[in-house]
Amino acid sequence: MKTRILLFLATLALCQTLPAAPVELVPAESVGMSSERLEALKERLQEEIDNRNTAGIQVLVARHGKVVLHENLGYADMEAVRPITDESLFRIYSMTKPVVGAAMLMLYEEGRYSLSDPIARHIPEFADLKVFAGVDGDGEMILEDPKRPPTIHDLMQHTAGFTYGIFGDTPVDRMYRESGLPPYDDTLQQIIDKLAAIPLAFQPGARFEYSMAVDIQGYLIEKWTGQELGAYLKDHLFEPLGMDQTMPWAAGDNAKLLANIYSHDQSGQLVKNTTSTATNHLHAPGSFSGGGQLISTADDYWRFAQMLLNGGEFEGKRYLAPGTIDMMSGARLKVPFLLYEGASFGLNVAVYPDPDAVPYPSNEGEYFWSGLATTLFWVDPEEDLVVVMLTQYLPFSEPPYRDLMHRLVHAAIID
Repeated sequence: MKTRILLFLATLALCQTLPAAPVELVPAESVGMSSERLEALKERLQEEIDNRNTAGIQVLVARHGKVVLHENLGYADMEAVRPITDESLFRIYSMTKPVVGAAMLMLYEEGRYSLSDPIARHIPEFADLKVFAGVDGDGEMILEDPKRPPTIHDLMQHTAGFTYGIFGDTPVDRMYRESGLPPYDDTLQQIIDKLAAIPLAFQPGARFEYSMAVDIQGYLIEKWTGQELGAYLKDHLFEPLGMDQTMPWAAGDNAKLLANIYSHDQSGQLVKNTTSTATNHLHAPGSFSGGGQLISTADDYWRFAQMLLNGGEFEGKRYLAPGTIDMMSGARLKVPFLLYEGASFGLNVAVYPDPDAVPYPSNEGEYFWSGLATTLFWVDPEEDLVVVMLTQYLPFSEPPYRDLMHRLVHAAIID
């Protein structure tokens, strides 16, 4: 009980925000972009809302460190006719993962671990993990020893053998679901204990499988620092970066700022989603999920992404070394990656190593990720560009927006 009370107080402190300051815009032409074509992007996104594909969108485009587009479109609450504003809050779900990845690398620079470290060196509960190798004639799981121990490098690439339990129906997937993974109300220690009792889905390093690996990273951060994960992120990233609208859950008045999630019902009508996936963020979690806890805004997330693009620096403060950002955003993955055509993977971010393999305009070295409720961001070092688009729609429908945004943003680059 004491641990839950302390967690509640820590997360409550994270949920106190100030009114959003207006985003300072510069003329698009001053950074080599077309204001007319950015207006066309805005109009095309408005069509998505007019056509009831989603309820509201917040979008930000920045080039050369300057914001040229920050637009609020549509509604945070269609029923109450409450529009998206600068104060509107969005569940960014898995866009939490790159933030935790940056925190992991800050601790890497402090010498807390090596990427080649076996995970069990830091989490003894994982010392005796087995690997699922099929089923026998009686339908029982066949288990084998790992050919090598899963490492922190595997953890940051989703190649360690963990999963989410929602992408298949193997006995391992079923064990995840039967254990209530991924959870909202479990403590991190409960999550670790559950994962330790379930076999790995595949041999470490054999393939990429999107997984609870970043929740495990959150556990490591807490163990290494002695801080609750949300408190560590607040102290080392959110407060110094000025991310004053980024929080783990929407408490008090912030609940009124949280945009509703919408879905289409069986008749094709856009309706408010009231499942636990949509409502969880209105109360404190059992623990801060490194894989999907955060609520944020386009402006706040731009500050984080701009820090990455700047080689680890933002507004005169250094967070990471340029070489560490290169390590994070490099195309490191050596096994198939099927979530995005033409993509590889770095450390907690996806990367495009070859623009010719991508089905829309991109540049070599662009890195990115997305969130469950159809949110996205990308960083393009070649164009010195950051793009953030937030909406709240389930099921996950981000790929068409990523395609659309790439086409229209690149069409607006004129110099």
